[in-house]
Amino acid sequence: MNLKHLAKACMLCLLIANLTACVNNQSKQLPTSQKKVINPWTWQYKHGMSGFVHANEITNPNRILFTAGQVSVNEEGNLLYPGDMANQTNLIISNLEAILEQADFEFSDIVRLTYYTTDVNTFKDAAVQKVLIDRLKNAGCEPATSLIGVKELFHPDCVIEIEATVAK
Repeated sequence: MNLKHLAKACMLCLLIANLTACVNNQSKQLPTSQKKVINPWTWQYKHGMSGFVHANEITNPNRILFTAGQVSVNEEGNLLYPGDMANQTNLIISNLEAILEQADFEFSDIVRLTYYTTDVNTFKDAAVQKVLIDRLKNAGCEPATSLIGVKELFHPDCVIEIEATVAK
């Protein structure tokens, strides 16, 4: 056997060995993901902020999803509900649900939400909080959250943007 044929035979052996290792690794059971809420304080419940926790610890996550900031756009990318915080928030949550469904996650898998808004006071309004908190609570979602006031978002009529970190 000449050197050229020997090299080809070695490459074929290495390829078969790697494929066998891949098949064996796929049959191994992945560790189970565990989620633990960290809440050293509970003041949020006294202030009607259920659905908010201080931290989520994820042990052995099998999958993690980071979303881009979501705004209240329809399937064609048109901004809906100009300047309307409650309706924009509701549509964003619906858009997040669609993303999670396509990625095979559930709303309860969200571990962090970051809210960017051009009007913090309106965001904190009871109507907006009710829309948001009710939807989070009904879905079993207890994310760690941040609320960040910004001067403007991508469109002058856009008042809220939400991004999510999801793990399971």
